[in-house]
Amino acid sequence: MESQLIVVLLVAGLNIPVYLELYKHALANKAVWIKIIVSIAFWGVAITTQSIAALIGILFLYFSHYRYLGKDEFDDELDVWHISGGDAFRTAVMTLIARAAILIIHLIYIIILMKLVKYNIKLQDVVNYYSEAQLVVKLILALEIVVVAPIVEEFVFRYFLYGKILSPRMPFAIAATLSAALFTTVHFNVGGIPTFFGLGLFCTYLYHKKGYWAAVIAHGISNLISLLFI
Repeated sequence: MESQLIVVLLVAGLNIPVYLELYKHALANKAVWIKIIVSIAFWGVAITTQSIAALIGILFLYFSHYRYLGKDEFDDELDVWHISGGDAFRTAVMTLIARAAILIIHLIYIIILMKLVKYNIKLQDVVNYYSEAQLVVKLILALEIVVVAPIVEEFVFRYFLYGKILSPRMPFAIAATLSAALFTTVHFNVGGIPTFFGLGLFCTYLYHKKGYWAAVIAHGISNLISLLFI
């Protein structure tokens, strides 16, 4: 029952923001029958795959709407949907440095949990599944972890939650902390708290400075590093 509730929360959390944006930019002015068909298709795919409907929706929104936008509606100095090659490279380098720092903090945290708190650390289910899977399945999972998850999660936690809901209403530090905290919570992994929270803060900083794709690049590289450790 608990695992089913977690799945429901994940499906809702990852897909509702995308659906709301789809409705606003693509469905609001369409005929009722089109709204019904698209909505049924979207939520049918969302329920069966968790993140694929959100991915398709984000890519559709990007190619049909977002990439034609200029500055962010809440920040005249930020171009959310475009990134230069130089910024992409600098983002990659910064991510490697940040990931090393996060790893040190994570190791200290693990030692404290194991030695002082005597907490029994459990790996995420996806980690165990990935390590035991056949090659083809591993490749599919790697695509999901390195490409799909960053695109979807950065849309939800950085663009929608931080960019549209939190940052217009509160100081950067508070908005970034809340975004990172919720990002950490949905991963349901006590042993990974420093990594998820640190990555959440770092991606929020990158989104704040360089936009959505910088956060996606950092998230994807971080996930790739985790796969290499596995």
